[in-house]
Amino acid sequence: MPYVYSKVDDLEGTELVGTHQCVALIQHYAKIPVSSAWREGEHVVESATLKKGTAIATFVNGRYPSKSHGNHAAFFLRFGPNGIWIMDQWKHEKKTEVSARFIPRRGKTKSGVYIRPSDNADAFYVVE
Repeated sequence: MPYVYSKVDDLEGTELVGTHQCVALIQHYAKIPVSSAWREGEHVVESATLKKGTAIATFVNGRYPSKSHGNHAAFFLRFGPNGIWIMDQWKHEKKTEVSARFIPRRGKTKSGVYIRPSDNADAFYVVE
């Protein structure tokens, strides 16, 4: 079952929440459990019916890796030309508010690993 926050557009420009990490944003607004309980759902770029405000994240072997960098969680906004628009936050001294941004499709390496997964639309799946 996907987690959806229907008022996602209202988050643009708001203060960062919780620890300021990406996971804290979707946990706070969509009432999602701890990331160790997350399961990989539908592949975002292959979905024709994904709702605005759906919680999405990068997964490795069906699990959210919870590393200090190289993984990401956000709210899906819409599809764009060769990518997706998301609403997110991340911890950085220059990042002061929740914002929307475009993430392009970057594909995988020859060995099958997503290129820059945090910034690669191909690497995102629905959080279940």
